[in-house]
Amino acid sequence: MSSVLIIGAGYAGLTAGWQAAKRGHEVHVIAKGWGATHWLSGCVDVLGYQPIDNPDPVVSPAEALPGLLREQPHHPYGLIGVHKLGEALDAVSELCAAKGYPLHGSLDANWLLPSGVGTARPTCLAPTTMIAGDLRQSDPMLIVGFVQFNDFHAKLIADNLTSFGVPATDVTLDLPALGKRLFTNPTILALLMEEPAFRQELVDALRPLLGKAARVGFPSILGMKANLQVLQALERALERPIFEIPTLTPSVPGMRLQRILVQAIGEQGGRVTPGMEALEAASSNGRITAVYTETPTRKMPHRSDHFVLSTGGILGGGIVTDHAGHIRETIFDLPVAAPEDPLSWFRRDFMDSRAHPIYRSGIAVDERYQPVNGDKQVVYENLLCVGTTLAHAEVVRERSFEGVAIGSGFAAAQML
Repeated sequence: MSSVLIIGAGYAGLTAGWQAAKRGHEVHVIAKGWGATHWLSGCVDVLGYQPIDNPDPVVSPAEALPGLLREQPHHPYGLIGVHKLGEALDAVSELCAAKGYPLHGSLDANWLLPSGVGTARPTCLAPTTMIAGDLRQSDPMLIVGFVQFNDFHAKLIADNLTSFGVPATDVTLDLPALGKRLFTNPTILALLMEEPAFRQELVDALRPLLGKAARVGFPSILGMKANLQVLQALERALERPIFEIPTLTPSVPGMRLQRILVQAIGEQGGRVTPGMEALEAASSNGRITAVYTETPTRKMPHRSDHFVLSTGGILGGGIVTDHAGHIRETIFDLPVAAPEDPLSWFRRDFMDSRAHPIYRSGIAVDERYQPVNGDKQVVYENLLCVGTTLAHAEVVRERSFEGVAIGSGFAAAQML
């Protein structure tokens, strides 16, 4: 049995940790904090737009991926492979189903779900709590907000959905139980939704306002753990399909997935430790010997046979820039594949549909996910890089974030 230290606890790091532990490795995942699980939708996006400036969403990722790889052969999906990506998605779906939190969908077709501002959001895998909101159906919907929850604007969502072609109305509830609170966020609401008394108060206030709505959309607050029970209870009481719409952070659906992956790692004997910020590494003869994390009194060494870097790219803080135009990876000082001229990092228009070149920056790797330099030589033989740390993808605009993260984490774990 070999030891594996994984740095980063987003989708890629947790997937790599789960798969490595499942294969008998001694796994420890460390992270400064939780990753993208807490700020993305909680769905699994594989490919939403191809090319990224195409206003029409991808209907079938399976059909669109070959075109993406012809145009961008160095994209992480070219390394992962469509078959391996499918294996990864199947494995995550099976895990979530076994934990009572099914994900629905496949590479064959994207869902088209409402976003937090009422636009259409293509995604590949979605939890049971969201799929009744599919915008490919034209059934009228009611969007429900709360006076005490300022991060969800029901009227804005309903107006935009109606302009999209899906009839929608809105209501904003002022519930006495929430009026007594000084502060309300998604996690507080999700915990309250698991209380029968709060649900009954909500149902009593909402039932007279349903009108002609054939389905009802809430913020993504339908329970932290008992989400299926909450969903079913509301559907029985309101006699209509219920669905969630992603909110601003923290993402309750993403936290559900994070909890499932952390639990899976623990069940295989691994550990996940947030609150450990990796600062630097030591190496010898082309191998990493230790990673150092910050403590109140000294730098603590973490030694392992293998290391997996999953700290994210520019957006995740794993790669940083400075005012002088320098760009660097923060722990191992790996070579970063990025535009050489800082003046070419950004396009003139902030909202340019082609996105900004800097966001394609990342670590170039070989077929075993080992980082390589400009001469294609492996930098450290016992270090792998996964997730949005990888170069040559614009995962936010493509809507490929979770697909790249889960697919690369899954595939790299098999290389250990």
